[in-house]
Amino acid sequence: MILRGLFYSSLFLAYSLFSQENQNYFEDQFYLGLSYNSLGGKVDEFKENKFSYSLNYGFIKDITISKNGKYALGIGLGLSHNSLNNNLKFSNLNFEFIQNLSSTSINRYNYTELQIPFELRWRNSSIDNYKFWRIYAGLRYSKVIQSKYIYEDVALSYEIDDFPIEKDQIGLTLNIGFNTWNISAYQSLKPFFTDGSNSDIIDLKQFRLGFIFYVF
Repeated sequence: MILRGLFYSSLFLAYSLFSQENQNYFEDQFYLGLSYNSLGGKVDEFKENKFSYSLNYGFIKDITISKNGKYALGIGLGLSHNSLNNNLKFSNLNFEFIQNLSSTSINRYNYTELQIPFELRWRNSSIDNYKFWRIYAGLRYSKVIQSKYIYEDVALSYEIDDFPIEKDQIGLTLNIGFNTWNISAYQSLKPFFTDGSNSDIIDLKQFRLGFIFYVF
């Protein structure tokens, strides 16, 4: 439903804008982002461990909505590879908190997402100026297409494919920066785990903070 709405909205906007005869220019962009990936929520026993990351890359189509090109909409398609390390152990379809992380070598959640970003864009650029300030804010829909949980300690080692992650995610995005360097933030609006998961972890939601680079 979300995908269909974004698709038809982008088609309507593209038709309306391209039918106008003006001096608009477009900043279609490939992007590459690396962020610290975390889970936040009101869960007292939950603790993060080691470095968790999110690697994002893809393409965004730029649709200007002002004659000088300073305001635009962006809609894109990309992939995201993610890893989370924490003290939340998953086994036998249940979750439990690891009390002593020093005895655990690996407790990791890996997952890959197909992403559709939708942005409202502002930049103080011009048709011949490629170094400028930008503020891009919007929504991003993500579809989990692969997931794996990995656990290892001194006595036990196993992997579980397709752990109970919420496969349809949507969140708020904000990218701010100048020229090549841009700070990127993402806050999920939906819980990370499915509704059937333990009630004491249902409040956990994704938050990411890092850098995003745009390549013209």
